[in-house]
Amino acid sequence: MLDTIAIKIAYPNFMVSDPNLFTPALIIQENQAGFNHQYGRHKFMKYQQNRTLADKKAGIYMPRLTVYQRFDGIKATYELHIEFSIPKLLFNNSLQELDDADFDKVISELKSRLSRMGIKIFETMLRKAVVAKAHFGKNISLPHPLTVQDAISTLYKADVGKRKDVNVRHYGNDGQALYFYASSANIIFYDKIKDVEASKNRALDKDKLQHEKSLIKNMSGEQKPEILRFEVRLAIQPSLNTFLSRVMGEKIKGITFEALFNKEFCKKALLASWKEIIKSPASQLAFKLERPLEEIFDAMIGDVNSKKKKQAHSLNTALASLGLYTLINRCGVRKTRNKIEKNWTGKSWTRLSDKIKTSATTLKDLPPSHAISDIQSALERFERYDFK
Repeated sequence: MLDTIAIKIAYPNFMVSDPNLFTPALIIQENQAGFNHQYGRHKFMKYQQNRTLADKKAGIYMPRLTVYQRFDGIKATYELHIEFSIPKLLFNNSLQELDDADFDKVISELKSRLSRMGIKIFETMLRKAVVAKAHFGKNISLPHPLTVQDAISTLYKADVGKRKDVNVRHYGNDGQALYFYASSANIIFYDKIKDVEASKNRALDKDKLQHEKSLIKNMSGEQKPEILRFEVRLAIQPSLNTFLSRVMGEKIKGITFEALFNKEFCKKALLASWKEIIKSPASQLAFKLERPLEEIFDAMIGDVNSKKKKQAHSLNTALASLGLYTLINRCGVRKTRNKIEKNWTGKSWTRLSDKIKTSATTLKDLPPSHAISDIQSALERFERYDFK
């Protein structure tokens, strides 16, 4: 479901009851005639409010508030951005997941905490607020003996193209995170349990709550589940609009919080990103379940013999397919491509695309690795993960 989200609401659809809770103090002036609005190169004024030290010590989660003051001519405009983790707001941890039925509780709780932060707003305005950024996420429980590190090692072999940067980040307690960076959406896989246990400086989630640390600490080592966290992060509204339009097959511009808080919507978003990772022939070879080379070669030979008329150089084709499968499956797509392009030319990999496709087609009946099939199955079921 949804995890972190930022929604925006324009004044006067919100009221500020305590300006001094913001830094600097947020004093909204109705009449701005003659007001000095020279903000320099930024052309806006920013007012911020985060949870207090007292809230942190008490383990109380609060949203992050930012109000942007701009000018339309001489008239000031104010836009409130509310950023928060939905499961932390509702459950005080990011391990439990939400369902569609939770939306009313989320709105009620959000309104209550905004009131504590000096913001008065009707629930209708929160429901209809436009989403400025969104993180879609799924906790995937991996069956024994599969580990998150096993899954990340397999996923690292993927073919995500040159438009995405790939990085594996290691942090404390043997945790790992795999990033696929792109301009439109960032895809991240990481060890959710290890991330909760990691220090703030090393963890992906910097806004930790003591409650979720306690949930993990109270478990013995043998009981701790292997939870692969899969996230798709859209950090700016244009990227979010583009991504959602592609996923839904229709033009989407400025989706509301109420519309986005939908299980099927989130499922489609994560499955669309997942298919981008697994769809290419090279990724299909990389993700195949490892089998003895003799078995793979037998499949190649069988494919050649199944044709009514053997093509010229069919032995060369079978051997090339076997070699490509072996390199890609053992080393991964990126490493194989880099070695080929470094020692031959930048076009060499492109010229191999038909051979890679042939190899993937020949081995289409060979199942994927356990990690890939388990992730695929979990995303298709999209069952609510409830960590207690």
